[in-house]
Amino acid sequence: MVTNLRAFASPMEVQFAQIPETSPGFGTPYVWATTDLIGGDVKYGVGGPVTDRGSEVVGKGTYDGVLVHIRAQPESGCRGELEGSHDAQALWVFSADSCGVYAVSGIRIERAGRDAPAGEITLSAENGNVNIRSGSGMLLRVVR
Repeated sequence: MVTNLRAFASPMEVQFAQIPETSPGFGTPYVWATTDLIGGDVKYGVGGPVTDRGSEVVGKGTYDGVLVHIRAQPESGCRGELEGSHDAQALWVFSADSCGVYAVSGIRIERAGRDAPAGEITLSAENGNVNIRSGSGMLLRVVR
């Protein structure tokens, strides 16, 4: 299996993306809860729509995350759907256009693994060693 790195998020970002915007009231089930995903999309409960920052529906919520149609983010170099693939993809707590590093200062994606040698991913730190904390989230995309 060959993958490339699309997005990397701090443990806090991962945790926040799983906590509802508001506390469920008495009798309000968790599955109806609205959550803000890493990258800006909003999930309106399990089975509900997932919308982008422009309120366009890009997928639907699941118990463990979202199923969305991947979108390109041209300014950062992330591509959209792979050629021939129009199915929704499981992106856990990431938005349809998530790309890059979220809430981790001093860490940069040097190589995402898209170019030769395919699958080779390199992270770099501004100072010292790269330190990936437990609970961090990585959105990997399977190439083959």
